[in-house]
Amino acid sequence: MLPVTPPTFSRVQIDAALDAGVDLRKVDTTPGLHTVPLSETWSTPEQAREIRKHIDEQRSRGYYSAENDKVPDLRAAMRAAANQRRHVPRHGRTFHSLTEIQDDILVKPIHLGTSALSSARLLEVRLGGNYLKGKWTGLARTFEVADLGLVILDERDHAASKDSVTVVQEWVNTDVHGQQGSMRTTRSASGRTLVSVSWENQRKLYSLELQPLRPEAGEANQARLLEIARKLVEA
Repeated sequence: MLPVTPPTFSRVQIDAALDAGVDLRKVDTTPGLHTVPLSETWSTPEQAREIRKHIDEQRSRGYYSAENDKVPDLRAAMRAAANQRRHVPRHGRTFHSLTEIQDDILVKPIHLGTSALSSARLLEVRLGGNYLKGKWTGLARTFEVADLGLVILDERDHAASKDSVTVVQEWVNTDVHGQQGSMRTTRSASGRTLVSVSWENQRKLYSLELQPLRPEAGEANQARLLEIARKLVEA
């Protein structure tokens, strides 16, 4: 295997990233999955303090607070994405089934198994990840779960695109099929809520995002989303 040459960043890139809370000088660009303490991540001291606050709030009360514009409105995002123009073939388009995109993806979609998604209404399928040799390394499926809310299942083959993935060790607070995972609930002052669970292995990244019908049902929403994750069957 040939050694990987880390990319070099210009001073302009480094300064711009610092303004956004990312210290490019600390980024591990080696392909693969890296689980490291918060103190060793790419975060600036200010960003690290904010992340630590979120982790502590999640641990103590089951959710963390965020500004309204930091908590996505998944339905509004779907409408906005549908109106955007894309310059890469088929990216940004919505599809109705996996059959329509089977020739466009490198990733092997995870099977829905006996999870609540298997009987939910599939609203759309979108291509995602990286575009390699005419195929995509990821996809996202959006479902309407009748008694739960809008759920997006996203998956990406990070190994295929030789991505470097950093996981903050302190955010690991659950597991899915023995793989480390992170359960989070973000809530704004207006009550907008997003529940998510993400997990990863040396091949793929997965996430489930839920805009719940009952935002106040914090623990129940998290439990339902984790149940869905654990009933999915990896290809």
